[in-house]
Amino acid sequence: MIVTTDTGAAMVVLGPNGERVRIRSLARRPLLASACEAFDHLRLSPGAQHVLTGRPDAETVLHVLRGAAVVGRLCDEPDHLASEGDLLLAGRGRTLHLEAGPLGAELLCLTLAVPRRRAGTRAARARRGAARRDRP
Repeated sequence: MIVTTDTGAAMVVLGPNGERVRIRSLARRPLLASACEAFDHLRLSPGAQHVLTGRPDAETVLHVLRGAAVVGRLCDEPDHLASEGDLLLAGRGRTLHLEAGPLGAELLCLTLAVPRRRAGTRAARARRGAARRDRP
C-alpha cells in the first residue's frame, strides 16, 4: 500500500503576477499496477493559469474538489466553467488550459494510459483460431 499525506513535497509554479499552481504527485507509474500513469493534486491560486499538455497515448480525468476553473481545450471549442464536484475527461492528446476562478481551485488529475489498438486484431485472432483447428 502507498500512503501519501498532505505534507508530501509539492512543486510550485509561479505565474507572472505571483499566482501559484501547487502540484503534488500522489502516485506515479510503476507504483500503480494499472493503466494509471499519474495521480496529481493541483491547487491554483486565484486567477492562476496552468496548461496540462495532452499526450496521444493518454487521457486525463479532472475532478474539481473546491473552487472553480475555466477549462479550455482548443481555440475553436468553447471554454467550460468547471465548479466543485465536476468531473472532466480530456481524450487522447487533448491539451487543457486551466484558469482558476476568483477563489482559486483545487483539483485531482488522473492521467490514464490508453491501450494501443493493433491493426487487424480480429483478423489475426481468426487466423490463429483457424490455425489451431487445422492442427492434427
